[in-house]
Amino acid sequence: MSSFDRREFLRLGAACGAFFSQAAAAQAVPAPPVSRVPVKNRKDLVGIQVRGFSWVDEGIEAVLDNIQEKGGVNTVWAYTFSYGEQRLEKNGSIPLPDHGKPGNTIAGGAFYDYDRRYFQNTILKDFRCNVYGDFNVIEAVASKAKARGMSFFAWDLNNAGPTLNDTIPNYAEVSEVDVYGRRTNRPCFNHPDYRAFLSGKVESLLLGYPSEIDGIAWGSERMGPFDNMIGGVTTPSCFCGFCQAKAQSLGISVARAQAGYRELEQLFQAAARNQRPNDGYFIAFWRLLLRYPEILSWESLWTDSFQEVQAHLYGMAKAIAPAKPFGFHLMQSMTFSPFYRAEEDYTKRRNFADFLKLATYNTAGGARMAKYLERLSATVFRDATPPEFLEFYYKIMGYNEAPYDQLASTGLSADYVARQTRQALEGVAGEVQIYPGIDINVPTLLKGDAAVKETTPATVRASLEAAFGAGADGVILAREYAEMQLANLSAAGDTLREIFAQKKS
Repeated sequence: MSSFDRREFLRLGAACGAFFSQAAAAQAVPAPPVSRVPVKNRKDLVGIQVRGFSWVDEGIEAVLDNIQEKGGVNTVWAYTFSYGEQRLEKNGSIPLPDHGKPGNTIAGGAFYDYDRRYFQNTILKDFRCNVYGDFNVIEAVASKAKARGMSFFAWDLNNAGPTLNDTIPNYAEVSEVDVYGRRTNRPCFNHPDYRAFLSGKVESLLLGYPSEIDGIAWGSERMGPFDNMIGGVTTPSCFCGFCQAKAQSLGISVARAQAGYRELEQLFQAAARNQRPNDGYFIAFWRLLLRYPEILSWESLWTDSFQEVQAHLYGMAKAIAPAKPFGFHLMQSMTFSPFYRAEEDYTKRRNFADFLKLATYNTAGGARMAKYLERLSATVFRDATPPEFLEFYYKIMGYNEAPYDQLASTGLSADYVARQTRQALEGVAGEVQIYPGIDINVPTLLKGDAAVKETTPATVRASLEAAFGAGADGVILAREYAEMQLANLSAAGDTLREIFAQKKS
C-alpha cells in the first residue's frame, strides 16, 4: 500500500474520532446515524471466544469440532491480542472443565505475526507473545475455520493488567499517572504512543491478513476514575501530561480536579473506617461534587477520550475494509452501575460500531451484582446496606431480581438478558447488530464460594431463548471456550438449532 493511501485512511479514522470528541465535549444532540457501506454481518451470528492456549492444548480441529458440532458456532472469535491469559486452575468447589489442560502459564501480547511498519509511530513495537512458540493463531486457525463455513474474527482485548508492563518493552511508559503522580498498570488513551499502537494493530490485522480475517471484535474493560473508585480501584487516574493538556484545552482546572479526587478518596477511606460525617456519607459526597464539579468533568474527559479512541479505530477500519464488521465488547459493569451506564450511551455508540457484544452473564451475574452492591454500600451509599437500598436500585436499573441475600445462589434471571437486549436494540435503532453474551460457566469473581449459581443446560437454554426472544441479531457464547463444560456447550447448540429451525418454519 502506498504512503498516500495509508495517510488517507489514517486521516479518515482521525476525522471520525475528532467528530465524536467534539460532539461529546459540546454535549451536542447525538448526530444522526452515519451513512455506511453495508457490512457482511452473518445472519443469526453465533460466536465464541477462544483463548490462544486452547488451540495449542487441545488441537485446532478438536476445538473446531467441539464449538461447531456441540455449540452450533458459526463465527470464531480468536484472541489475536490479550492483556494476559492463564490456563485454568480450580476455583474453590467449582470443577475444572472436562477438556483442555490446567496450569499456571501466563501470557500476554499478540498471538500473530505482524509487520513492524505499522508501528513506526509508537514506542510499542515488540509485543509478540512467544509462550506458545511460533504459533500464529490467524495462519493456523482461519483457513480451517473457513473450510467448515465458519467466519473468523480477530478478538483484540485491551484490558489493563500488570502482565504487559513486564513483558512488552516501553509499555509502562504509556501507563496512566494517578493523582499522586505515580505510574499505574493501566495504559492511557490520551498517550499518542498508545493510540498509535492500537491503530497499528488494526492496520496489521486488516492489511496483513486481508483474506483470513472477516471482522474485528475490539474490547477494553476500562472505566474512568470516578467509576473505578466505586468499583474498587481506589486511586484515581489519569493525570499524565497528555490528560492535563487536554483538560486545560477544555477549560478544566487540573489542580481543582486533583484536589477534588483526593478529598473523594479521603471520604471513601473514612467510610471504610466507619467514620461517618456529621451530615452522613451521601450528603458529604454530594457536597464534594458541588464544591468540585471538576470531579465529574475529569470523569467525562476520561470517558470521552476512551470513546474517541474507539471511534478513531472504527473509522480507520472502515477506511481499510468498509464491508468487514468492526464492533465492540461492552463489559458487564454497564448493566450494574447506573453511573457507568450513563456514560455508555447507545445513541452515541451506534455512530461508530457495526455490532456490540453485551456482557449479559446472568448465571454469574448474581454474585457479581452482589459484589457491586457491596461497593456502593461502602462508598456513595454508605448510609445504607445493600438490602436496604436494593428496591430503589432495581427501580432505577429496571430489574426484578432476587433479594440481596439470594443473589449469589440464584443468579440473575433470563429476563435480565432479555431486558438488556431490548434496551440495546432500542438505543441503536437498527443501526448496529446486538449480540448478547450467553453465560456458559462464566466465573463469578468470588473465589472459593460454593454458594454461587452454577451453569446448567437449563440456564443456557433459558438465556438463549430470552436473547432471541428479545430480538437479538446473534449471540456470543461466553465467556471463554476454555471455561465451558461440554454438556453446557452442547445445550447451547441444541437450543440454537431449535430456535433457527423455528425461524425458518
